[in-house]
Amino acid sequence: MALIGADTGLQREIDNIWGIDDHAHPMPLGLELPGDPAAPIQPYDFELPKRMRPYNPEYLDAWAALWGYEHRDFETAHLGDLIAAKNKVMETRGTGYNSWVLDQVKIDRMVNININLHDTLPSDRFPWCAHVEWTLYPFACEPAHTGPSRMLTAAATRKREALGVAEAPPTLERFIDEVILAYLADSKARGAVGIKYNTPYSRGLDFSDPTYEEVAPLYAAGVARGALEAAEHKAVQDYIFRKTVLEAGRLHLAVQMHTGYGVQPQFRIRGSNPLLMEDVFRQASGTRFMLLHGSWPFTREAVALMGFPNVYNDFSCADIYHYPRALSDQIRQALEWFPEKLMYGTDAYSDWAFGMLSGIPSKANPLHGWEEKLWIIDRTGRQALGLALSGMVADGVISFKEAETYVSWVMRDTVSRFHKLDG
Repeated sequence: MALIGADTGLQREIDNIWGIDDHAHPMPLGLELPGDPAAPIQPYDFELPKRMRPYNPEYLDAWAALWGYEHRDFETAHLGDLIAAKNKVMETRGTGYNSWVLDQVKIDRMVNININLHDTLPSDRFPWCAHVEWTLYPFACEPAHTGPSRMLTAAATRKREALGVAEAPPTLERFIDEVILAYLADSKARGAVGIKYNTPYSRGLDFSDPTYEEVAPLYAAGVARGALEAAEHKAVQDYIFRKTVLEAGRLHLAVQMHTGYGVQPQFRIRGSNPLLMEDVFRQASGTRFMLLHGSWPFTREAVALMGFPNVYNDFSCADIYHYPRALSDQIRQALEWFPEKLMYGTDAYSDWAFGMLSGIPSKANPLHGWEEKLWIIDRTGRQALGLALSGMVADGVISFKEAETYVSWVMRDTVSRFHKLDG
């Protein structure tokens, strides 16, 4: 649907192209919390941006398009029936349900951010990008952060044991070899196309460059005590991170980094500025990095960093933070500087995953799942791209033919190249 200011022909092309979503959190079947028909919407205990709130009327559009919802309200009785209607579609579609969801919004493939592979997210439609924040938590941090840090320490234990390493390796060298390098190699062998960090949910992006000699005794102390104080823990994390992204580059695994705003209470906005990683991009020049979400409110910084040959940008999640017209300005900034390095993405997520990030019990909101968010976010991203490109054509910045080329780059080609999806 073309908004005022968008060229209708160009918008039609954008709406009809089958895109590749560079970043999202589709749910494996059976993991979504079932919900309560008597209380179908469970709000969060902290304030969300207006558009992310559960009574956003855009959900009515998504429900109508996906499940045939005939009402224009949030009445409990109507939503109870809607839960049943959605469950019926899931039952009918069976193991092909998730692929069917992609078809509804003309998405060819969706890069699937998950800590594990799942049969109901087949790799031909959902290429896997392994969530690796857990690698930064070989032991607990004191004073222990709430929520996410505990979750990540537990995940690190599970992952280490799955690799056949029963106890935390006693030395830093062995941890890097037996856990980090082994996990990356195993993930690559199982088809992973990249790795993803959501670091600012628990600490800043200011990864220093400590030496092995500085970090090895800290790691040994952490193993002996079962935890480290925050400053010591950060040094260990910084060393592990640098080793991990260098190895990822060697294995041709691209690295996705959460940058910019996050909505959870513990999120470190100041620590999410991608400029904090400038030295990392320079040191790991053989590793491709994606600055997720356009780094808002650090959008200009993100565009400047795209000047590094190995740094790319996207607008996933920015297309739920912002409405189309505001997002179009962010998109245009990137296209005017490095048009071949901007990617379409959604960051479609369920409230189950949202709760996991926040470290609080997940809410049972099956009507606000990754599917509904995908429908809303996809529409926003396509409309914003239409506005941005139409404005550039109208201003004489690019020709209509160039705009058509940019559509293909943003919606498909760049992410395919970034993650080597097509060889």
